[in-house]
Amino acid sequence: MNEAYYYHTIAIATRLSYATMKKYRAAGDGTWATAYHALKEGRLALPEYAGPLPDPAEAYERIESLGLRLVLDTQKEFPDALRHIPYPPFGIYIRGDAATTLPSMLTTLAIVGTRRASADGKKIARSFARELAGAGFTIASGLAFGIDAAAHSGALDAGGTTVAVLAGGLDDIYPNSHRALAERILTSGGTLVSEYPPGEPPLAYRFIERNRIMSGLSRGVLIVEAPESSGALATARYAVEQNREVFVVPGAITATRFAGSHALIRQGAELVTTPDDILDEYGINRATIATPRQSASSPEETLILKALADISTPADVDKLIAATRLEPRVVSQTLSFLLIRGIIKESDAGYTI
Repeated sequence: MNEAYYYHTIAIATRLSYATMKKYRAAGDGTWATAYHALKEGRLALPEYAGPLPDPAEAYERIESLGLRLVLDTQKEFPDALRHIPYPPFGIYIRGDAATTLPSMLTTLAIVGTRRASADGKKIARSFARELAGAGFTIASGLAFGIDAAAHSGALDAGGTTVAVLAGGLDDIYPNSHRALAERILTSGGTLVSEYPPGEPPLAYRFIERNRIMSGLSRGVLIVEAPESSGALATARYAVEQNREVFVVPGAITATRFAGSHALIRQGAELVTTPDDILDEYGINRATIATPRQSASSPEETLILKALADISTPADVDKLIAATRLEPRVVSQTLSFLLIRGIIKESDAGYTI
């Protein structure tokens, strides 16, 4: 059995208490297998609240039956951006056919804000997400009501992809009314992500915990309509700690639902009023990026174009197979279609957009 089996087993028993997991890993000389056997043999004690240690192989079967993948921080597929944030997750559960790895931090932008968004706030979030996704960004958010849902929907409107970071296990979508949105994300080549094993509920403190992953996966964070008590402000704080840019859409000075947003601007966040403000900050030319992304006519083309954008240097067929996990014949056939339509070009070094 590999390390993922043992990690998942300990995560289930401890309900993924970060401090406890960190202690066990250190006691196990950095390996989850050693920690598991120490717990099983009584050399390490489980917390009082913990449940019994399940059989690793049986526990892992449930992940596979749910169509999930568990990627540990010791694996190559683990997003490199998350390795270098404060309190990095030890592993993440992933659902989706987008790719073996999540999109590059350089092409991902988080959009967050209040759950109790106004109609104008949701319209702004959806518009920014649509334009930024059309310009090549993957949009990350939390699948919550309000701004999150609008951001995911805007990315999908543009034919782009989006990542939803959940505060509970991926076996039960929360809120339940967003199950259809989650399925749209998956069928459009996007990804659902969670630090928590299946069966774990979205407890209140976990919404704050998961925000560090949302910002950690992203190049920057856009705040839309955040009151003083909004969880989006925690995402902004994590972004600052992680050396990510923080962008804020301002509102009317009398609107209390923008009070947190305005506080961030006073503290030095960048005020933006159009998607082009963000694109200009990153030196991105919308015209050169939007056309290939919007020209994808199949999920396979979307995967390959995203892989080429993330790799950013000429990539050969083998590299694209590894990045997309598509069958070799599918990659070759899709590349041929993209070449014929002039969306990509081929050189001795490989393929580029």
